[in-house]
Amino acid sequence: MREVIRLNEASKTFPHSPPTAIFAFGDSLSDTGNAIQAFPFYASSENSPYGSTFFRAPTGRFSDGRLIIDFMASKWGFPFIEPYFKDVVPNYKHGVNFAVAGATVQNITEPIPFFLPMQTDHFVRFKRSVYALLNTTSRYAASHVPTKEAFRDGTYMIFIGINDILSGLFNHDLAPSVVKEKTVPLVVAGISKAVQDLHKEEAKNFLIFNVPAVGCIPMVLAMASQVSFNSTDKMGCPKEYNAVADFGNKELEKSLIKIKKQKKDINVMVADLYSFYLDAIESPTSYGKKMPMLIISHAILFCDEGFKESEKLKACCGYGGDPFNYFPPITCGEDPAAKTCNKPREYISWDGIHLTDAFSQKFVEEIMEKVHYLKPIDP
Repeated sequence: MREVIRLNEASKTFPHSPPTAIFAFGDSLSDTGNAIQAFPFYASSENSPYGSTFFRAPTGRFSDGRLIIDFMASKWGFPFIEPYFKDVVPNYKHGVNFAVAGATVQNITEPIPFFLPMQTDHFVRFKRSVYALLNTTSRYAASHVPTKEAFRDGTYMIFIGINDILSGLFNHDLAPSVVKEKTVPLVVAGISKAVQDLHKEEAKNFLIFNVPAVGCIPMVLAMASQVSFNSTDKMGCPKEYNAVADFGNKELEKSLIKIKKQKKDINVMVADLYSFYLDAIESPTSYGKKMPMLIISHAILFCDEGFKESEKLKACCGYGGDPFNYFPPITCGEDPAAKTCNKPREYISWDGIHLTDAFSQKFVEEIMEKVHYLKPIDP
């Protein structure tokens, strides 16, 4: 298991303490409903069994339940952060989610046009509209939009980059070495520019989620099994694909350090989803809820109900069975032949690409309760 990253005492106030608001940017790992508003009846997340574990109905989230951003909002005492495209009585008092499923950092997405610079432009337009409203006597403004202080002191989350990498590897059939050379620098530059652009709008507190271990997600494992690659790690994940994500994450940290040196008032944390994903696969039963097992002499004994060893590389909702339960022509929410597992909480991957409610919950517990897997950017 990789060494767990702990915050030093001086850094525990951010992002552990509740912010004034959350402003989120990203892709399907953080989209809480924008894609289904922008493209009605297009996204699979609008169909069952998405949302089945927690919401009991689809909500536009690419999961069986909540996302990482949902659990973080709840930990801070907020309601779930509303998507920017919500069309019925939105309440943006605690922030706005600009993330759109399928989004990339670069302007390369097909057919999703909401790449990262457009999301930050949406933020700027939203902020200007709110400021204009706050200068009126509107009662709606007082209860449904962020305050000016919230824009300055809120937490700005950026959760994007995996689609750029996957597009290079599979849509354009680029070798991992080429993706490292050509794609990664553009992703790093794009995220860095977003931080700088948002800083110009008074943002100073940033929480950047790095790219997970793409080589271990069922979709990549299933597709990689059809082509040749040099080697796998001890968990069976192609080293070349994970190396791309690892390299990109390290390059991003270097770029963020440079920004921090230039802009002393910025606070930046990196949430290390890459390392946690690998740790959960390496030791799946170590991560889970404590469940009551036996009562002996009035004492309750607990056992850890973690992710299941036999399911750690499989999609809960999918088609094909072992070893990955992922088959591109028959995917979750699109084809009734794709079935859902009985116990999603035992799985890391929901549909072969996205995370289960249980995995997101555990990751948030690690970063917000145990203060693990967080990297303060401090030159």
